[in-house]
Amino acid sequence: MSLPIIAIIGRPNVGKSTVFNCFLKQRKAIVSDIPGTTRDSLMERIQGENFTYWLVDTAGLTNARGDSLEKEIQLQAKLALENADMIIFLVDGKKELTADDEHIVSILRKSKKPVIFVANKIDDGNINRILELARFGFGNPLPISAKNYTGLWELEEVIETHLEKAGFEKTPAPIEFSDDDIPDEKAPAESIIKVAFLGRPNVGKSSLLNALVKENRSVVSDVAGTTRDTIDTSYETEDGQKFLFLDTAGLRRPGKIGKDLDFWSSVRTREAMERADVCALLVDALDGITHQDLAIAGKIIEAGKGIIICVNKFDLVREKTRGQEESDTRDLSEVKMWGEELDQVRQKYLTYLSDHIRFLPWAPVLFFSAKTGKGVDDVLVSAKAIYHERTKRISTAELNRFLPEVYYGHVLPTSGTIRGTIKYLSQVAVSPPKFIFFVNNAKAFHFSYRRYLENKIREKYGFHGTSIQIEVRDSHDDERTPKKRKLQKRRQQ
Repeated sequence: MSLPIIAIIGRPNVGKSTVFNCFLKQRKAIVSDIPGTTRDSLMERIQGENFTYWLVDTAGLTNARGDSLEKEIQLQAKLALENADMIIFLVDGKKELTADDEHIVSILRKSKKPVIFVANKIDDGNINRILELARFGFGNPLPISAKNYTGLWELEEVIETHLEKAGFEKTPAPIEFSDDDIPDEKAPAESIIKVAFLGRPNVGKSSLLNALVKENRSVVSDVAGTTRDTIDTSYETEDGQKFLFLDTAGLRRPGKIGKDLDFWSSVRTREAMERADVCALLVDALDGITHQDLAIAGKIIEAGKGIIICVNKFDLVREKTRGQEESDTRDLSEVKMWGEELDQVRQKYLTYLSDHIRFLPWAPVLFFSAKTGKGVDDVLVSAKAIYHERTKRISTAELNRFLPEVYYGHVLPTSGTIRGTIKYLSQVAVSPPKFIFFVNNAKAFHFSYRRYLENKIREKYGFHGTSIQIEVRDSHDDERTPKKRKLQKRRQQ
């Protein structure tokens, strides 16, 4: 499911960044009384009551002819208009309308995008001012005061109404199980496995797609950033398994993202990540793991997706082992692999990866060459296995038989003088698998102990290659505990 994109558009200093921060409930965009403070677009995923969407804070649009920086800002905002599915047009409700406002109105009319007209900085209930703004033809503006947090709930409601009218899909409710559910260990054979190819520019994502489908579906070039948008490709294996491959643009470091196409390429890449079941993180074998690779891996885990670490161009590493000197390498000098056999090289590389990606010991690592096609079919095998792991369900009875094993060999956490006790354990969702530990005091179970609980579940039940979610909840807050279920049944009778 592709999430809709909503862009906040307006001239400088009308409060776009303040509105953006209100939706995020944190101060991420820089807010200042100086016009033009926002120079780059910011994007965040917003979870509404019924819809999930991307919200974009853009630089202020103006019709003035300024320096080259001003032209870049205007280009960025116009690209937002072209790429967004819906527009929040924000004006300053206290000031007289300017030529810039008129210019934005003309652009919005030409774009034919759904527009939510909002008048900010109205905290005195000035109805006459609101009626004056209606002449733009977008109806009466919604009055808000982002600085004082008034009118924002109404704005959220209007956004949800517009998204529903536009035909966007509502956020599906998480797949939850009751304690009486029968475990279903098998994923439906007709399911389409969605695999997104992610990574830095020029690591071979498009080459991998072409090697898998054995056709030139994506443009391949040595120039970094050739792929600008996400390319969807359907594929079916001989055994009837259907795949949807999502070839994405290369994700650059935040400081390297430009003010135009690069930003919107990153938006489409984040969208693809949300749609995918499994993400193949491509790593250049000669460059090794970079900070950007670690950042992408972190985003995949946050999104709750499966992950495969794909070491591409491994044939070049093998060539280097046949005579190139150690001084010729830069990033992998610490691996000390020169002059060794291929299996030994692979083992050394695995050790190198485990040292640099300590938070992903459960992710499979594949070595291949997308250019020659050798080893690329392992990506399909791993993606299918991970998909089945993501849809695996462990019964509540089985989990609670396993629960005593968690206590053995590990000290229970404490909060003050109260020792934490786990009373009950249940898997409540799949894709990704989610487990809830019902405890006597959730505050006692700090982050490190939750990581320990995750490791114990993986040790017992696998879930290889997929993120899993661990929630610790106070048992007296849960309506699904056995005692509360019995009370509910008695009331129903």
